[in-house]
Amino acid sequence: MDICTFIDSLNCLTDLHLHLDGSVSVASARRLAEIENVSLPDDDDELKDLLMVSEDCADLNEYLERFSLPVSLMQSEESLKTAAEDLCNTLSDKGLMYAEIRFAPQKHCEKGLTQKEVVKAVLEGIKASGFDAGLILCCMRDGADNRAENLETVRLSSEFKNNGVCACDLAGAEALFPNENYIYVFEEAKRLGVRLTVHSGEALGADSVRIALENGADRIGHGVRSEEEEAVVGLLREMDIPLEICPTSNINTCVVKSISELPVKKFIEQGIRVTVNTDNMSVSSTDIKNELKKTVKAFGFGVPELKTLLVNSVTASFADDTLKEKCLKKIEDEFKRSVF
Repeated sequence: MDICTFIDSLNCLTDLHLHLDGSVSVASARRLAEIENVSLPDDDDELKDLLMVSEDCADLNEYLERFSLPVSLMQSEESLKTAAEDLCNTLSDKGLMYAEIRFAPQKHCEKGLTQKEVVKAVLEGIKASGFDAGLILCCMRDGADNRAENLETVRLSSEFKNNGVCACDLAGAEALFPNENYIYVFEEAKRLGVRLTVHSGEALGADSVRIALENGADRIGHGVRSEEEEAVVGLLREMDIPLEICPTSNINTCVVKSISELPVKKFIEQGIRVTVNTDNMSVSSTDIKNELKKTVKAFGFGVPELKTLLVNSVTASFADDTLKEKCLKKIEDEFKRSVF
């Protein structure tokens, strides 16, 4: 059995960086459109073009445009619950045992829902699926005057901390709206004891990661441009801050031209906890097995390196210790059965 065939057989996978609104399938979009009474193109290929980027995607800003349609399809409690349940069922079918799903509640209040109602609806969808998933609530940096909304998102992360929400995030157009403009998010998360992952080192360089680390980030979303400053790499190692690397997404957003350019192997050799994730299953037309196969092929990884990546995803997760132990045991059991 070659390693890619082995990956296809696995059911012990984890995805820590997965956007709900970037992972709406064509079938799910049609269900949501019916709920929301929104017209969609009859042709599936035409609909895919609205949900996915092309291979010649210009940059992160163009990439983020693909969120507009799915967000518009999730503006009611029923549609939010359906979207979350659909995604969790898909994840289970694709061999995942755990995922951390993220989204921005403030983006789903266009028809009168409160952020709290939005969060509760998504949590209901996750629960209905029976799949093990934590929910990460995203604060947004998008140019809007949304300080109050962001602070509410952090406070909801605290309120639901032991009821399905595992962390808070700072997401959006990093290059246009850098971390230093959102220090209040870091401060509020720290004040409330909310764990924080931050999109950094994707559209901006290593200094963006440094600011996130110095202000209390527990994980870094992407972080690949940390390699531009050795001091920042040293900080990641010393603080043992995991990176949520999303290979295909980084190609789509022109961070790199090929996966082999990503510092995955270099970071692992430097003692940094690297995890591999999808970012947006629909926008990037991918899944976690695809990301892992691309990664092992790009760097010539074998079974030991693959296992390290899977274990890293569990230990870096915001899951409780009991669930982590269960997931680690599942990895051990599946690798014991491997035949090469």
